Formats: sequence, structure tokens, C-alpha cells
Amino acid sequence: MAMHPQVALLLTLILLLAAGDGSLAVGTPSAIIRKTCTALDRPGGSVDYDYCVGVLSADPAGASAKDARQLAVIATNLTVANITSTVLVLEDLVNSLSDCLRIYREMNRPLEAALGDLRAGHVKAANDKLSHVFGEPEHCDMLLFAGSAHKNPISKENTDADLLTRLGFDITSLILGYIR
Repeated sequence: MAMHPQVALLLTLILLLAAGDGSLAVGTPSAIIRKTCTALDRPGGSVDYDYCVGVLSADPAGASAKDARQLAVIATNLTVANITSTVLVLEDLVNSLSDCLRIYREMNRPLEAALGDLRAGHVKAANDKLSHVFGEPEHCDMLLFAGSAHKNPISKENTDADLLTRLGFDITSLILGYIR
């Protein structure tokens, strides 16, 4: 799949901003960038001078901009790239979360059956069922981190579920003598 040009521009900008001490190594910003960013960096304003200069200077078109309108085009183009990238990340995150939901729903049935077996004293049957869900929450973690989002909004829940499934399985394994 080809990368959207605006996403590529945004990624380039991020790499430039992340270089070294976090400042841009692009030389002196143009006079129009300095003038525009100074005007925007005012008490109660929403744009920081250094951020403004850094972003506009990182775009190659920023150096040749002749007026504030051209800078607005650059800023809006960067915004489109950012929004496009964010939509792609959100779509991937929604797909991954949907897969995680399926994993968790599939875990519920054998867990309920294992609980019934344990209450009835059928430890071996419960252990067999618990072995089927053992490690399943890790699949969800992998899905979320492998996607383009590289984010896991349910990390704690996955960790808790993984540890709890291991705990139940290990206790039944201990009872059965599989663990000594």
C-alpha cells in the first residue's frame, strides 16, 4: 500500500523535530516565519513561537513562503497530513480492538465451563479448559502493538487477564500434581 504524500510529509516533520535536542537543524527561519510566529505567540494565544517556527521551518515550502497566506497553506497541509495519519491509526486501533473483543468473548465460554467444573470438583476437566485460554490476552497485546497505532489502550486489562488465567491454570496444575 502506498503511503499518502501528506502522511510522508508528517513523518518527515516528526523525524526532523525528534532529531538531536528536539530542535530543528534547518538554519535560520525566514523573516515571514519569524514575523508570523511572533504575532501568534501572544498572551492568551494558542501557538508557541518555537513550535510555530519549528513546524513551518521543517516544511521545505516554508523557506520560500512569501506571506502569511502561504504559511497558512503549509500549516493546513500539515494538518491534513496529521488528520489523515490519525484516521489511519484510529481505524487500525478499532480493527485491533474488535479482534481483541472477539478473543475475550471466545475466552468467556471455556472460563465459565472451567468454573462449573471446579465447583463440581472436576479439577482435571477445569485444567483442560483453562489451558485453552492460557496466554490468550497476550494475542490481544500483540495485535494492538503490531498495528499502525502501536498503542494499547487496554494494556492493564490484558496484563490482569493474562496473569489471572495463568493463576487459575497453575493452581489447577498444582492440584493435579503437574507442578511440584
